[in-house]
Amino acid sequence: MKSMTLMVCPHDTAGDPIKWFQFAQYLTKYCKTSTKYYKCLDFVEFHQKMSEADIVYANPQDSLELLEKFNYIPLVHSTNLYDEIVFIANNEVENDSLLDINDKDCYSCNGMMVTRIGIKGLIEKNIKPKKIYSKDNWMAVVKAVSQGEKDYGFVYKDFYDGLNKLSKSMVTNIGETNERSIFHSVFIKAEHSDKGAAIIDILTDAHNTDKGKVTLKDVNIEKFIPVTKEEILNFKSLLNLESEIME
Repeated sequence: MKSMTLMVCPHDTAGDPIKWFQFAQYLTKYCKTSTKYYKCLDFVEFHQKMSEADIVYANPQDSLELLEKFNYIPLVHSTNLYDEIVFIANNEVENDSLLDINDKDCYSCNGMMVTRIGIKGLIEKNIKPKKIYSKDNWMAVVKAVSQGEKDYGFVYKDFYDGLNKLSKSMVTNIGETNERSIFHSVFIKAEHSDKGAAIIDILTDAHNTDKGKVTLKDVNIEKFIPVTKEEILNFKSLLNLESEIME
């Protein structure tokens, strides 16, 4: 049988892609099917090619597309990684309270589902921004807020946590969400559905083995648990949330 191809959300491979080569090697050894990691250079390439991969580690919005458009089967997600938002403010803002975001213009990346997590978190506190304007990437949001184009912004927590001390000092962290409702997941192509159960077993048991612990730690995962189609489809409830405030 020919080898299977693993593709991974580019945000998760930006720092150290070698760890995902090692993840593929772990699958090869314990699934007894050769698995090769293909590194996409950016989201443009990833979105062009993800439907060609046999196994995909995808973010929430791409998870919906893999499930609904390409009929991929969700297998597992991690227990410790959820897509959350950090709310940032310009360093010159006098009152760095989340309450001050109410009826104010903000920046985010509106094409990313995690922005809706930020909106949901604010609504739960009876806070509603006036408008949320979109930037092309999270670093552009940080730069724009630091330069005073808008006083406030939303950034993906995983991105923010990866910034160095200097970059973090460009803005003020004024709060974070803790919704724990959307997440990245591992999917398998429908034609390989016969291997799905074995991969679930291997990945959900990985944290119990020495080699598995190291492999998971390298990709910042504590352990995997099974995920259902229904859990992925639940992400859709966010898609129309306060859409009128997003530019």
